[in-house]
Amino acid sequence: MNLTIRWDSAEPVQQALMRRGSGESDELKAVKDASEKYYVISVQGLRLPRPRSRYNDNDDSDNDDNGQRNSKSQNDSLRTQLLDAAQLAPKGRSSIYAQDVQIDGPGGIDGVRFLFPRTNPISAGDKEVDFILNIRRVKVEEKFKLNDMQYEGKLAL
Repeated sequence: MNLTIRWDSAEPVQQALMRRGSGESDELKAVKDASEKYYVISVQGLRLPRPRSRYNDNDDSDNDDNGQRNSKSQNDSLRTQLLDAAQLAPKGRSSIYAQDVQIDGPGGIDGVRFLFPRTNPISAGDKEVDFILNIRRVKVEEKFKLNDMQYEGKLAL
């Protein structure tokens, strides 16, 4: 899997998205709205193995309402699994667990944003923070070195 993991709530990332032409995009709006209360980490390119179904998907295939309910149920299940699987781990401190997840595209194909509460702030003294995602036999870890995340003299998270 070829993934892009980005700290979207960081001001320089938001500025780059605006310059890229995403100024009024849904992606940038979602990040801006969440950034005051949350650290926002996005993952693009995540492809998860499909869970095995105990039911035959063809049983009610001609019933569109049932198909929509199944799709919504699967999306809700995926959202719950992603929410339970993500954490930020500042070095030497307790992990911060995702409080919300935003999924773009079917099955997260266009990206997944994880929202971590800022109630227990990360500081430059933490030195590094690991983003950890462990779901459906897929484990993703990305280390963010906080010294590299300084912008205009302050930590940009």
